[in-house]
Amino acid sequence: MYWNISLAPDALSTWGWVQNSLVTVDTAAKTYRYNHDYYLLKHVTHFVEPGAKRLDAMGTCDNTLAFQNSDGRIVALVRNELPNAQLVQVQVPGRTVVIELPPDSVGTLALKSASGKCRLNNLDFGETGSFPRVLDMGH
Repeated sequence: MYWNISLAPDALSTWGWVQNSLVTVDTAAKTYRYNHDYYLLKHVTHFVEPGAKRLDAMGTCDNTLAFQNSDGRIVALVRNELPNAQLVQVQVPGRTVVIELPPDSVGTLALKSASGKCRLNNLDFGETGSFPRVLDMGH
């Protein structure tokens, strides 16, 4: 369950903290914007199956989540908060992948198994419209 589905821009809690939400709605301009939390939740619910086990993920990016589905497929979600492209190394048990993430993006890697092929899946990056590139896959 997600606490804030939609909020106005710069919405504050009753404690005065800026809140995050899946969607930002500007009622005056009659517009909306999907936020990074929306894309993260979309990727988790699409690629991570119920019962998947969380894996320890290491590498050059602090914002990485990794899971192993019951079929052995490994799913890694990676966030690049920088305003420029970033080379990211993701390490999960038995596997290392190096990718280039576009600026300000959320990406999902699906690895068929610890030793199988790597596939970049149907990625959404908000307004950037660019996709990461797999640069190296070590075993």
